[in-house]
Amino acid sequence: MTRLGRNSFLLIVVGLLVAGSSLIAIAAEEGGDDEGGGTDSSTTTINSGLSPAVPIVEEEAAPELADWTYRYIVPTGLALAAIIVLVTAIKYFTDVVRKRYRIVDE
Repeated sequence: MTRLGRNSFLLIVVGLLVAGSSLIAIAAEEGGDDEGGGTDSSTTTINSGLSPAVPIVEEEAAPELADWTYRYIVPTGLALAAIIVLVTAIKYFTDVVRKRYRIVDE
């Protein structure tokens, strides 16, 4: 295999890994719906004329968002670290292991 072929193959493999990991991250962010059963609560519209002794005021608390560093920099750093480890392993085996074994022409 020529050098151009190896480099293009490596580029394609890295591209597929990055695309696959981003698809996994997108699928994980969407979350799951509780289809297929769960605890269903039902309410009634029958007016019984009763009222609570102490009225309860429900305040909707805004969900606390994670810091931008946690949401963006940490996953990006982990992805870059994985890519660097993968490329380093491939580079090691192509440079070091190939030099150990040579074809001897008779």
